[in-house]
Amino acid sequence: MKPGCPVRVSILLRLSFAGWFGAWLATAQPVDPAFARRTSFFPPDVPVYGEVIAEQTDAGPLAMIAAPVELADFVNEYFYPALGTRLFDRVLGRKLELQVDAYRSARSALLNELADQLALLQSADEATRTLRLRAFAAEQTPRILALEDDAEQLRRALIDGRLLDRSADWNRSRKWILGQTRFPREVFEREAEFQVVRAAAFFQDGLLPEQRGLLLELAVDLRQRARASRPVPPPKTEDASAMDFSPALSRLRLPSKLPPELVARIGRFNRDKAALKEELRETVFAHDKSLPEDRLKAFTELGERQWPRFAPLEVLAEEIRVGLAALPTPRLAAPPHVPPVLLRRIRQYMMDRQFFINDFNQAIKAALAKVAPPPSDRKLNADERVQRARQLAEERAAVREKTAKDFHDETQDRFKLMRLEYDQIQVSLSLVAAAQFDSETGQPLTPDTLLRAYSVAMEKFDTFGREEVIYRGYRTAMLTPGLSPEQRRLLFGAARVGLAQPLPLGELFPTTSMPVPRS
Repeated sequence: MKPGCPVRVSILLRLSFAGWFGAWLATAQPVDPAFARRTSFFPPDVPVYGEVIAEQTDAGPLAMIAAPVELADFVNEYFYPALGTRLFDRVLGRKLELQVDAYRSARSALLNELADQLALLQSADEATRTLRLRAFAAEQTPRILALEDDAEQLRRALIDGRLLDRSADWNRSRKWILGQTRFPREVFEREAEFQVVRAAAFFQDGLLPEQRGLLLELAVDLRQRARASRPVPPPKTEDASAMDFSPALSRLRLPSKLPPELVARIGRFNRDKAALKEELRETVFAHDKSLPEDRLKAFTELGERQWPRFAPLEVLAEEIRVGLAALPTPRLAAPPHVPPVLLRRIRQYMMDRQFFINDFNQAIKAALAKVAPPPSDRKLNADERVQRARQLAEERAAVREKTAKDFHDETQDRFKLMRLEYDQIQVSLSLVAAAQFDSETGQPLTPDTLLRAYSVAMEKFDTFGREEVIYRGYRTAMLTPGLSPEQRRLLFGAARVGLAQPLPLGELFPTTSMPVPRS
């Protein structure tokens, strides 16, 4: 039996089949045969606190599997993929639609209560605010727990769908299985591990909300391993200096200088959290080949063992928050003075320089394209093939050298003008840098250090602006002392919605014998 494939046999199929089945077909929304293979949607990755929000790239021909816009309200919900499949197939149904709306209304009511309390205590001192927030948390947390139970029931209902709906479980048609399928190369195995762990966070029954969050953090790490195992690994996009914090999926960069006792607490937090993740990873991998009921039993038992360890982990996280709040607020130094006219000249020079480089690369590329390799001859022995390859390399090197010389001759005047502009900018920078000093080191500025200090200061201003405008809710959920873990999850969900990230495109359910790269 394939992993996660539910067995559903209804006695109703024996009763008045023709009558009610015909009525059901008359009201059901048709699904385009082109999309007979199901499509799943996964939410966008959570950015590190304060970083620039990535923009959606041009979808091109993949625009046909753009995520339904209604999903934007649910990017932090574990029913996101199943809801996406139902919306995309237009088979949500009135009953499930009402359940989704009711859940959203209840979530909004709790968020508004919490937001009002935070606003009321905004001007209070730190001790008073923390004390009042803890008292409010004791009153509100049981209702948030009830909301999370509703979300779990909704997740299961969206996966199962209506009576004759196909399951929206990503695992239902999967042919490859961890621990059973023999993967021909490491890249397939790493990709399979990433996809199975990511799917488990959304589709596996018997998990606690805390465990689902840890599985998604683990999936981020496994995605990087999968990418690194490719024959040509893509550029790294994850920030190695960012730390996974609380609530799950929140990430921040720690200040460079921390008190030793705070460093020790952070070390214990990371160690204890890593141990929980490792246990989850081992259970996912070990039971991917198990029957659904056996897998459910394994995760239920793991939950029983792990849940007592989440409270001490949250105590550590709260101590870290208090320690970070006590640190001096970083000072935003004004950038050194650079006249606007000079800045415009520098930007124009950089553009001209890039155009020059692009033109040179294009000329080399066009010239090399004309050097056709000789036709292959299977009768050649190994030495003759090496000789022919060496000859081709020499021809290409000669063409590259001649093209570079021709390009230099044709663009001499253009290059001289650029060089003259560069020298004049350096002179202007030297005059501007005179009598200016680095605000941190106190050393006199040079043309190079002037531009570097200017860029660093402006980047800090940009980051501060993003943190104050875009990431305010993210910071509240992650760093405000006095909130319960459940309140943090609620606030963090609202913060993720507020980031307004582009929704990733849909992915076809896995039906091939090997995993298709999704990392």
